[in-house]
Amino acid sequence: MRIVICAICVLCTIAIMLCTPNADAQVDVFVYTETTQWIGQAAAQAEADILIDMITGKNGIGEVVNEGAGALEEWTKNHTKKKENHIIVLFGDIPPVIYPQGNAKPEGSIAEEYLDAGNTFANTADYFFWGLQNRNAEGGLQNMMDIPGILQWDDDTPMKVTPEGKELTPTLKDYAVDRPFHVDQLANDWELEIAFATNTGEAEGSTRCDPCILRNTKTEARLIQAYQTANQDDPKGEVLAEIILNYYIEAVGAQAVDPANKLPTLWGDIKSRR
Repeated sequence: MRIVICAICVLCTIAIMLCTPNADAQVDVFVYTETTQWIGQAAAQAEADILIDMITGKNGIGEVVNEGAGALEEWTKNHTKKKENHIIVLFGDIPPVIYPQGNAKPEGSIAEEYLDAGNTFANTADYFFWGLQNRNAEGGLQNMMDIPGILQWDDDTPMKVTPEGKELTPTLKDYAVDRPFHVDQLANDWELEIAFATNTGEAEGSTRCDPCILRNTKTEARLIQAYQTANQDDPKGEVLAEIILNYYIEAVGAQAVDPANKLPTLWGDIKSRR
């Protein structure tokens, strides 16, 4: 009987260990605002400040950095480790130090190596990986995802908040996006992980989404998109923070999210931060 009890205790301990987030698996975040597209640098910094203020010191979040391209290059190299789920936040531009301009290195760039290791890029404002003054155009996203035909057109596409969006991103309201993700063009192990707003208000059956997270089922790479809009005054910082704290850190195993501790952002809080 004693042997049976010991065996049960061992199995229970293993189960708890498997279900408990890894305390060492914290998510480091680099917020890049030195160059921007479709949003002024001052406005991008204001949104970045809101994001940084909301996530710094929270459970599951490690180091939060807001520096320039030189620091980003070194940081990206240092964080290119398998499935550590770190995040680089961009405001419409990806600098050439990690993705050479003109798609000069379509395979094996610092940015792609980082992504393929199972890390994450988040982007707001202009087209994902488009680059300042059209330096990469459509090829940036196509090369980074290894999906030759994927595009992000469709100005003023109506987005309706999904049930998941209402629960996890309380700041998010219905709006119009200019560069949504084309869910119907996903291929090569990429899937829609979660949609906070889509053209239908539901994840299933939708063809466009923003905000949303795409995940590569083979590498665990993720792309987080929120408010890809042209010089539009959207609560970018708040919604990105809600996505990270209310969903992402639990999804990657950095920290379980207690429903009672999810960010119930109120419009009064938003105004006080701006």
